[in-house]
Amino acid sequence: PPPFLIMDTDSSSDFDDDADNGGPGGEQAPAVRIPLGHRPVVFALPGSDLLASKALSYLGWQRGLCSFSTFGNGEITAKVEETVTNHDVFVFFTRDDSQAEVNFALMRLMLFVGALRGESPHRLTIVLPCLDYARQDRRLAAGEGIAAKLLLRCIKTAGADRLLTVDLHNEAEVAFTPDNTVLDELSAQKYVADFLRANVPDFSVETTFVCATSGGGMALTRRMATELGTAFMMVDRIRLKAGGKGELKIMSSVGEEKIHSVVVVDDMFDTCGSLSEVCRALHSFAPRARLYAVATHGFFSTSAHTVIADLVRDCNLQWVAVTNSVALSGPLERFRVAGLEGKLKVVDISRLLAGALMRIYLGASVNVPKFREIGPGDADPVLQNVLSPRISLERRHTEDPRPPPLVL
Repeated sequence: PPPFLIMDTDSSSDFDDDADNGGPGGEQAPAVRIPLGHRPVVFALPGSDLLASKALSYLGWQRGLCSFSTFGNGEITAKVEETVTNHDVFVFFTRDDSQAEVNFALMRLMLFVGALRGESPHRLTIVLPCLDYARQDRRLAAGEGIAAKLLLRCIKTAGADRLLTVDLHNEAEVAFTPDNTVLDELSAQKYVADFLRANVPDFSVETTFVCATSGGGMALTRRMATELGTAFMMVDRIRLKAGGKGELKIMSSVGEEKIHSVVVVDDMFDTCGSLSEVCRALHSFAPRARLYAVATHGFFSTSAHTVIADLVRDCNLQWVAVTNSVALSGPLERFRVAGLEGKLKVVDISRLLAGALMRIYLGASVNVPKFREIGPGDADPVLQNVLSPRISLERRHTEDPRPPPLVL
């Protein structure tokens, strides 16, 4: 339980005599236990257990108990199995297509958020490492809806106070945040860059290039090139004739003889159709170069594993890497069955999420440069020095129970 302040609720002088005698009739009046602060508790929806457990290993917080079931007619029920009243509640929602279809999982999330809201938590934060429907962020034709905006509104209506995500498909989607709600976007760039330095053989800023898959991804890829200190190149679609079929052209400042490794950077891999086109264009331009592909989110839906197998065989693709913002048990199994074991690599971002959760709990910003510049190999002063509630209870009887001041 959290620390408590024990105090007498009766301060009137009319009962001084009774108080001296231990209360009316000589009995001790019961004290009122007033909780101090809002204890954090973390829930993980089905499919989110692995990422939540890794984040909790940095935090030392309590794992909340919850249960879900499905009626015979397909309706879902969600239940909170412990009290969360006045608690600071965090809910992990990681998409896992091997456990549930995405729309079913989103409905389950909103039912659970509604159940939590009914228990009067102090604050309710939803951790969405990958925001679903993020690609439907604009109206391209009359009659279309903006699904990403609607999804955020639904989660807010269910009862969420705050949302936390990683690398939105379009940074402008932050503007979809409903009123009286906060949407924080984290960046996995430093974690992916650190992974590339460690896993691209003979990594060199002179011979390794990062490549954008299109003009729309140029800003993302330029930031990665700056982080790595490497050169930048781009594959763009050019139509030689008006209305004609676009052809992929390589835009590079150097010739193919100086290119030893090319890292294709994107925000997500789904069916991998665009990745296939880009890798084939790069292989035609620099046939001796080794190709790598990285993205923050990896769905690998339908027959994406067969596309990757073709690229490994035909285009010298070495591996594909994504973060664990999406549960990857299904894709990893499909890659293994297809003979691609070791070709799908996972970048762990649980420490990034843990640092953000601790700052949210402490009332600090997750958007300041000091936090955004912390990489996987850098010390995080908040995670290192802030004591978990369990440890702070052990310190409260010492001469100075206060933890050392932190620079957030």
